Order: sequence, then C-alpha cells, then structure tokens
Amino acid sequence: MCIFCHIPTEQKLLVTEHFYVVYDIDPIQEGHLLIISNQHLMNFLELESSVYTELMRIEAALIGILENEMGVTGVTIVRNNGKVMDENTHFHVHMIPRYSNDGLWTNVQVERNALSSDELNQYIGALSLT
Repeated sequence: MCIFCHIPTEQKLLVTEHFYVVYDIDPIQEGHLLIISNQHLMNFLELESSVYTELMRIEAALIGILENEMGVTGVTIVRNNGKVMDENTHFHVHMIPRYSNDGLWTNVQVERNALSSDELNQYIGALSLT
C-alpha cells in the first residue's frame, strides 16, 4: 500500500490539480518539503507534458517562500523517480532548504557505478527537443 496515496488532507499544506505538498517525515533540514503527485505514478516520464508547468510553478513558489520569506540561502531539489524510490511511495520531489556551509554534499556518500560518458554524450547529442 502506497503511503502517499493515503496522506490525510489535514497534513497537506498545498493542493493543486496534479500535486500536493507536505513536510517530509524524515527531514534532512527543517522545512524539508515534498511535492507529491496526486496520481500514483512511478516515474517523472509518466507525467503529461502539460503537467510539467504546474510542477515548475509549485517549485518556484516554494523556493520564493523559503528564500525570500524564511531566510534560506538556497534550495536543493531532488526528484525521486522510478525503481530507486522507497517502497510504498510514488513519484515525488524533495525541496531541501539549504544554508551556506550546511555540509549537505560533503556528507553524501554513494556507491559509484561505471557509466560510459562517451555513450551518454552520444545520446545527449542526438536529442531533438523541438
């Protein structure tokens, strides 16, 4: 059972046509927010292109509040997507308030995996976004 599909209405800080916003239950930083799709989608690629604009508008509005009203230095946005998400969740975006010298990136440790830069360059070079 997906925990995101059963979040009580009173915990939702903002609700739009395609998304809602809540506080992260295990925050990296105070004010750590989640933007969660209303639909049970597992991948950003499942979003209709018309929905991208709504997501960007929510992100921009939240960044504005955090940076302009709450004194946050910046915001890191992380999209949890596909097969690497926590069990019992679906597509969501982390909005993590940042401060100078908060050490976020110096404390991140991941197991490195090989990836062919040449192959990735070919795929990116072949993109046509028109």
